[in-house]
Amino acid sequence: MLRADRTIVVTKEAKTELLDRLGIADHKVVVVPNTVKSSFYNDFSLDQTILEKYKDKFVILYLGDTGLRRGLLSMIEALGIMAKEDSIKSQIKLVIVGKNSSDKVLQRRVEELDLQALVDFEGWQDIALFPSYLKIADIGVSPLHRNLHHDTTYANKLFQYMSFAIPVLVSDALAQKNLVEEVKSGLVHKEKDATEIAEKILILYKDPDLSKKLGMNGKQFIEEKYCWEKVSGNLKDLYLEFEKP
Repeated sequence: MLRADRTIVVTKEAKTELLDRLGIADHKVVVVPNTVKSSFYNDFSLDQTILEKYKDKFVILYLGDTGLRRGLLSMIEALGIMAKEDSIKSQIKLVIVGKNSSDKVLQRRVEELDLQALVDFEGWQDIALFPSYLKIADIGVSPLHRNLHHDTTYANKLFQYMSFAIPVLVSDALAQKNLVEEVKSGLVHKEKDATEIAEKILILYKDPDLSKKLGMNGKQFIEEKYCWEKVSGNLKDLYLEFEKP
Protein backbone atom coordinates (compact mmCIF):
# COMPACT_ATOMS: atom_id res chain seq x y z
CA MET A 1 0.00 0.00 0.00
CA LEU A 2 2.87 2.37 0.69
CA ARG A 3 4.03 1.88 -2.89
CA ALA A 4 0.58 2.42 -4.44
CA ASP A 5 -0.12 5.62 -6.34
CA ARG A 6 -3.66 5.71 -4.96
CA THR A 7 -5.75 3.59 -2.58
CA ILE A 8 -9.55 3.49 -2.76
CA VAL A 9 -11.60 3.04 0.43
CA VAL A 10 -15.35 3.21 1.03
CA THR A 11 -15.55 5.41 4.15
CA LYS A 12 -14.01 8.53 5.63
CA GLU A 13 -13.20 6.44 8.70
CA ALA A 14 -11.14 4.02 6.62
CA LYS A 15 -9.20 6.91 5.10
CA THR A 16 -8.48 8.39 8.52
CA GLU A 17 -7.30 5.03 9.85
CA LEU A 18 -4.93 4.53 6.91
CA LEU A 19 -3.51 8.03 7.11
CA ASP A 20 -2.90 7.70 10.84
CA ARG A 21 -1.43 4.21 10.65
CA LEU A 22 0.75 4.57 7.59
CA GLY A 23 1.53 8.27 7.57
CA ILE A 24 0.83 8.61 3.85
CA ALA A 25 -0.24 11.79 2.10
CA ASP A 26 -3.94 12.69 2.19
CA HIS A 27 -4.33 12.82 -1.60
CA LYS A 28 -3.17 9.20 -1.97
CA VAL A 29 -6.35 7.83 -0.36
CA VAL A 30 -9.64 8.34 -2.21
CA VAL A 31 -13.08 7.71 -0.67
CA VAL A 32 -15.66 6.07 -2.98
CA PRO A 33 -18.66 4.73 -0.98
CA ASN A 34 -20.25 1.40 -1.96
CA THR A 35 -23.72 2.83 -2.39
CA VAL A 36 -26.64 1.99 -4.73
CA LYS A 37 -27.41 3.10 -8.26
CA SER A 38 -30.56 5.15 -8.69
CA SER A 39 -32.01 2.36 -10.83
CA PHE A 40 -32.12 0.16 -7.71
CA TYR A 41 -34.87 2.28 -6.15
CA ASN A 42 -36.42 3.75 -9.31
CA ASP A 43 -36.62 0.80 -11.69
CA PHE A 44 -37.97 -2.38 -10.11
CA SER A 45 -40.91 -4.77 -10.04
CA LEU A 46 -42.65 -6.17 -6.97
CA ASP A 47 -43.51 -9.71 -5.99
CA GLN A 48 -47.11 -9.65 -4.80
CA THR A 49 -46.66 -12.90 -2.87
CA ILE A 50 -44.10 -11.25 -0.59
CA LEU A 51 -46.21 -8.12 -0.17
CA GLU A 52 -49.26 -10.15 0.75
CA LYS A 53 -47.38 -12.42 3.14
CA TYR A 54 -46.26 -9.55 5.36
CA LYS A 55 -48.99 -6.96 4.82
CA ASP A 56 -50.29 -7.12 8.40
CA LYS A 57 -46.92 -7.31 10.18
CA PHE A 58 -44.45 -4.82 11.60
CA VAL A 59 -41.39 -6.07 9.74
CA ILE A 60 -37.83 -5.80 10.99
CA LEU A 61 -35.71 -6.56 7.93
CA TYR A 62 -32.15 -7.82 7.70
CA LEU A 63 -30.51 -8.16 4.27
CA GLY A 64 -27.18 -9.86 3.66
CA ASP A 65 -24.67 -12.31 5.08
CA THR A 66 -25.82 -13.72 8.42
CA GLY A 67 -22.47 -14.61 9.98
CA LEU A 68 -22.45 -14.25 13.74
CA ARG A 69 -20.27 -11.14 13.68
CA ARG A 70 -23.17 -9.42 11.91
CA GLY A 71 -25.04 -9.30 15.21
CA LEU A 72 -28.24 -11.24 14.53
CA LEU A 73 -28.01 -13.20 17.78
CA SER A 74 -28.48 -9.92 19.64
CA MET A 75 -31.39 -9.06 17.37
CA ILE A 76 -33.04 -12.39 18.19
CA GLU A 77 -32.46 -11.82 21.90
CA ALA A 78 -34.10 -8.41 21.54
CA LEU A 79 -37.07 -10.01 19.83
CA GLY A 80 -37.40 -12.34 22.79
CA ILE A 81 -37.56 -9.33 25.12
CA MET A 82 -40.26 -7.63 23.06
CA ALA A 83 -42.27 -10.83 22.66
CA LYS A 84 -43.06 -10.76 26.38
CA GLU A 85 -45.78 -8.24 25.50
CA ASP A 86 -48.59 -10.12 23.77
CA SER A 87 -49.81 -7.09 21.81
CA ILE A 88 -46.37 -6.64 20.30
CA LYS A 89 -45.71 -10.35 19.85
CA SER A 90 -48.72 -10.63 17.58
CA GLN A 91 -47.47 -7.84 15.32
CA ILE A 92 -43.70 -8.04 14.87
CA LYS A 93 -41.78 -10.22 12.45
CA LEU A 94 -38.03 -10.45 11.93
CA VAL A 95 -37.37 -11.26 8.27
CA ILE A 96 -33.82 -12.40 7.50
CA VAL A 97 -32.88 -12.41 3.81
CA GLY A 98 -29.45 -13.98 3.62
CA LYS A 99 -27.49 -17.01 4.70
CA ASN A 100 -24.32 -18.28 6.37
CA SER A 101 -23.00 -21.65 7.52
CA SER A 102 -23.56 -20.50 11.11
CA ASP A 103 -27.32 -20.12 10.63
CA LYS A 104 -27.93 -23.22 12.73
CA VAL A 105 -26.75 -21.21 15.75
CA LEU A 106 -29.34 -18.51 15.03
CA GLN A 107 -32.08 -21.05 14.38
CA ARG A 108 -31.30 -22.92 17.59
CA ARG A 109 -31.58 -19.69 19.60
CA VAL A 110 -34.90 -18.90 17.95
CA GLU A 111 -36.17 -22.33 19.04
CA GLU A 112 -34.83 -21.92 22.58
CA LEU A 113 -36.73 -18.65 22.92
CA ASP A 114 -39.84 -20.10 21.24
CA LEU A 115 -39.77 -17.41 18.56
CA GLN A 116 -40.33 -19.59 15.49
CA ALA A 117 -43.53 -17.72 14.61
CA LEU A 118 -41.73 -14.37 14.79
CA VAL A 119 -38.65 -15.07 12.66
CA ASP A 120 -38.52 -15.97 8.98
CA PHE A 121 -35.23 -17.25 7.57
CA GLU A 122 -35.65 -16.55 3.86
CA GLY A 123 -32.15 -17.60 2.82
CA TRP A 124 -30.37 -16.07 -0.15
CA GLN A 125 -32.77 -14.46 -2.61
CA ASP A 126 -32.34 -13.02 -6.07
CA ILE A 127 -31.52 -9.33 -5.86
CA ALA A 128 -34.54 -8.70 -8.07
CA LEU A 129 -36.67 -9.59 -5.03
CA PHE A 130 -34.91 -7.14 -2.70
CA PRO A 131 -37.29 -4.26 -3.54
CA SER A 132 -40.24 -6.42 -2.50
CA TYR A 133 -38.66 -7.18 0.87
CA LEU A 134 -37.73 -3.52 1.28
CA LYS A 135 -41.29 -2.47 0.52
CA ILE A 136 -42.66 -4.56 3.40
CA ALA A 137 -40.03 -3.40 5.91
CA ASP A 138 -40.79 -1.02 8.77
CA ILE A 139 -37.20 -1.02 10.07
CA GLY A 140 -33.94 -2.02 8.40
CA VAL A 141 -31.27 -3.33 10.78
CA SER A 142 -27.49 -3.63 10.75
CA PRO A 143 -26.44 -4.85 14.24
CA LEU A 144 -22.75 -5.33 13.42
CA HIS A 145 -20.23 -6.24 16.10
CA ARG A 146 -17.49 -3.67 16.43
CA ASN A 147 -14.04 -4.43 14.98
CA LEU A 148 -11.62 -2.57 12.74
CA HIS A 149 -13.29 -3.82 9.58
CA HIS A 150 -16.84 -2.96 10.64
CA ASP A 151 -15.74 0.39 12.08
CA THR A 152 -14.28 1.48 8.76
CA THR A 153 -16.67 0.07 6.14
CA TYR A 154 -20.33 0.36 5.19
CA ALA A 155 -22.73 -2.51 4.85
CA ASN A 156 -24.38 -1.96 1.46
CA LYS A 157 -27.73 -2.82 3.08
CA LEU A 158 -27.72 0.63 4.75
CA PHE A 159 -28.08 2.33 1.39
CA GLN A 160 -30.63 -0.21 0.21
CA TYR A 161 -32.75 0.49 3.29
CA MET A 162 -32.44 4.25 3.06
CA SER A 163 -33.18 4.38 -0.65
CA PHE A 164 -36.61 2.89 0.13
CA ALA A 165 -37.30 5.40 2.95
CA ILE A 166 -36.89 2.78 5.68
CA PRO A 167 -35.68 4.03 9.07
CA VAL A 168 -32.55 2.16 10.10
CA LEU A 169 -31.40 0.74 13.41
CA VAL A 170 -27.65 0.20 13.55
CA SER A 171 -25.03 -0.75 16.09
CA ASP A 172 -22.37 1.74 17.13
CA ALA A 173 -19.83 0.35 14.69
CA LEU A 174 -18.16 3.66 13.93
CA ALA A 175 -18.72 4.25 10.21
CA GLN A 176 -22.41 3.34 10.18
CA LYS A 177 -23.03 5.18 13.46
CA ASN A 178 -21.49 8.36 12.08
CA LEU A 179 -23.45 8.10 8.84
CA VAL A 180 -26.83 7.50 10.47
CA GLU A 181 -26.33 10.26 13.01
CA GLU A 182 -25.19 12.72 10.33
CA VAL A 183 -28.12 11.97 8.03
CA LYS A 184 -30.63 11.50 10.88
CA SER A 185 -31.92 8.40 9.11
CA GLY A 186 -32.36 6.14 12.13
CA LEU A 187 -31.32 5.16 15.63
CA VAL A 188 -28.10 3.71 17.07
CA HIS A 189 -27.67 1.01 19.71
CA LYS A 190 -24.65 -0.28 21.56
CA GLU A 191 -23.25 -3.39 19.92
CA LYS A 192 -24.44 -6.73 21.34
CA ASP A 193 -26.90 -4.97 23.67
CA ALA A 194 -30.21 -6.79 23.20
CA THR A 195 -32.01 -4.66 25.77
CA GLU A 196 -31.09 -1.43 24.00
CA ILE A 197 -31.97 -2.93 20.62
CA ALA A 198 -35.43 -3.79 21.95
CA GLU A 199 -35.85 -0.29 23.39
CA LYS A 200 -34.92 1.37 20.09
CA ILE A 201 -37.19 -0.90 18.05
CA LEU A 202 -40.08 -0.07 20.36
CA ILE A 203 -39.42 3.65 19.92
CA LEU A 204 -39.90 3.25 16.17
CA TYR A 205 -42.79 0.82 16.60
CA LYS A 206 -44.71 3.24 18.80
CA ASP A 207 -43.88 6.45 16.90
CA PRO A 208 -44.78 6.10 13.20
CA ASP A 209 -44.28 9.82 12.63
CA LEU A 210 -40.67 9.60 13.80
CA SER A 211 -40.13 6.49 11.70
CA LYS A 212 -41.47 8.22 8.61
CA LYS A 213 -39.30 11.30 9.19
CA LEU A 214 -36.13 9.25 9.66
CA GLY A 215 -36.94 7.15 6.61
CA MET A 216 -37.53 10.19 4.42
CA ASN A 217 -34.28 11.77 5.64
CA GLY A 218 -32.43 8.69 4.45
CA LYS A 219 -34.19 8.58 1.11
CA GLN A 220 -33.53 12.25 0.44
CA PHE A 221 -29.86 11.80 1.32
CA ILE A 222 -29.47 8.91 -1.13
CA GLU A 223 -31.33 10.64 -3.94
CA GLU A 224 -29.65 14.03 -3.60
CA LYS A 225 -26.15 13.20 -2.39
CA TYR A 226 -25.25 9.53 -2.10
CA CYS A 227 -26.51 7.40 -4.97
CA TRP A 228 -23.75 5.93 -7.14
CA GLU A 229 -24.26 8.54 -9.84
CA LYS A 230 -23.42 11.24 -7.28
CA VAL A 231 -20.50 9.67 -5.42
CA SER A 232 -18.69 8.00 -8.31
CA GLY A 233 -17.23 11.33 -9.41
CA ASN A 234 -14.16 10.77 -7.25
CA LEU A 235 -13.52 7.47 -9.03
CA LYS A 236 -13.96 9.03 -12.46
CA ASP A 237 -11.59 11.83 -11.53
CA LEU A 238 -9.03 9.29 -10.37
CA TYR A 239 -9.16 7.41 -13.68
CA LEU A 240 -8.83 10.66 -15.61
CA GLU A 241 -5.84 11.68 -13.52
CA PHE A 242 -3.93 8.58 -14.61
CA GLU A 243 -5.29 8.44 -18.15
CA LYS A 244 -2.53 8.16 -20.70
CA PRO A 245 -2.27 11.10 -23.14
